[in-house]
Amino acid sequence: MCCLQRLIDTSPLLQQATSDIRTGVALLADAKKEQLRALAAGSHPDPQPASEQQLHQDVLGAATRATRSLLQRLRDQAHRLQRSPPYKILTGTTQPSHAISAIVVSMVLVALWPNLISGQGATGGEPCERSRPDAGDGGRSHPLTQIAYLGSFTIHFGAQIWMTFVSGLALYFSLPRHTFGLIQEVLFPKYFTLGTGLSTISLVSFVELRRSTRPELADRHLAHWDPVDLLQIVALAVTAALELFVRLYLAPPMLRLMHEKHRIEAGASIGQEVGQFDGAGNGYLERSRHYKATHKKFRQIHMATTILNMVSLTCTCVHLLYLATRVTV
Repeated sequence: MCCLQRLIDTSPLLQQATSDIRTGVALLADAKKEQLRALAAGSHPDPQPASEQQLHQDVLGAATRATRSLLQRLRDQAHRLQRSPPYKILTGTTQPSHAISAIVVSMVLVALWPNLISGQGATGGEPCERSRPDAGDGGRSHPLTQIAYLGSFTIHFGAQIWMTFVSGLALYFSLPRHTFGLIQEVLFPKYFTLGTGLSTISLVSFVELRRSTRPELADRHLAHWDPVDLLQIVALAVTAALELFVRLYLAPPMLRLMHEKHRIEAGASIGQEVGQFDGAGNGYLERSRHYKATHKKFRQIHMATTILNMVSLTCTCVHLLYLATRVTV
């Protein structure tokens, strides 16, 4: 023992190790004392955190499995619906487009019907709306109608600006053509569907608001309304009609032509370039009459869609100018 003690005293490493061991023993002793003191006080170690963690893991696992099962069932139902004859008829023929157009037109006609069948015009002694100093104060419109009108118009105008001048241009000059086309395939139908619904709501709510603020217009034929109001009705109606036409009759064939173009270009290892490409410089595409005809038809429909979208945006700006001249903050 004396030799070992002398060896420890003369070795720095052994002295450090001995010090660490003594410190560890002291810490263990202190912990043991704390545990004994807690037991003496009648408290016991709480195993609750471990059980709560296990419970949370079980709940998370069960929720994940339930969500996966629900999504799988919904996916199976969607596939079963897509294989059904009614779905094939609705998506593979033009009759549903005609039916949707008729439904939208019928909704607008129902909203305007009282002013379309009324034969009452402006009396000789009644001043028109522009000359009345208290025009617009004859009644009070419902807040929900105002919310529907302002909300639908502002959302529609914002979506038009974003899709026309921000999203489309930014993606076109940043992504490969085929990737850009796949994105537009998702956005185009939704954009024009949203625009049709919002512009229809704006039209119907605008007419209802004019009837509410001026009750005498409820029984007056549209031909005897103020020309400025008639211009707004025409602008909103044209917007809804153009977007409905593009959604039902131009977007589907344009997307089919785009898929055909992508298929031919993929066979020629083309489609990853950014920006416009018309087949120049590629011998296979230059010799393909089918590709040239497909590309030409696609460009024609795409140009028509762009023009109609700009006309719709112009009509929306006309109504925006109408609001700007009447809204005061």
